Amino acid sequence: MAAQGSRTPQVEPTDPLYVHPSDNPAQPLVSNVFTGDNFDNWKRSVSIALSARHKLAFTDGPCECPPVASALHSLWQRNNAMVQYWLLNSLSENIRNSVLYFDTTKALWDDLECRFGQSNKARLFQVQKEFLCLTQGDLDIASYYTKAKQLWDESRAVSGVPTCTCAKCECGIN
Repeated sequence: MAAQGSRTPQVEPTDPLYVHPSDNPAQPLVSNVFTGDNFDNWKRSVSIALSARHKLAFTDGPCECPPVASALHSLWQRNNAMVQYWLLNSLSENIRNSVLYFDTTKALWDDLECRFGQSNKARLFQVQKEFLCLTQGDLDIASYYTKAKQLWDESRAVSGVPTCTCAKCECGIN
């Protein structure tokens, strides 16, 4: 409980420290649990979910812990714990137990990235092989197209080659 005369500071709804009434640690972050396979797809799903909740800054570092004397310290701790809980619940038991004792979401995220994000070349090879061997077979045209598009999109994402997103080609990537 806050000391008499002190109040929790107000933060804007777009601030990573804002806790929306629907934010609940027991609420699943993503539908699929990460078991050690397909890290890139899991990471993308988690990133989208955290971005929608304005909590992505806890994984990539811009939202660092304020000093203990700061009025925002307890808000940061609460949000850090909630995001950690969401991440832990999206991991298989084996992986969860290996990252359970990290103090910050960023440390937990960095460890997962270090261990599972390094397999891009192997995954890229696997996806490209699947794409090259893909045949329509018994699939209807919509299912065949969906599978081909999924493999193509994953191949592009895993390759690590930057793509132009400015739509005006001012970014210098092309």
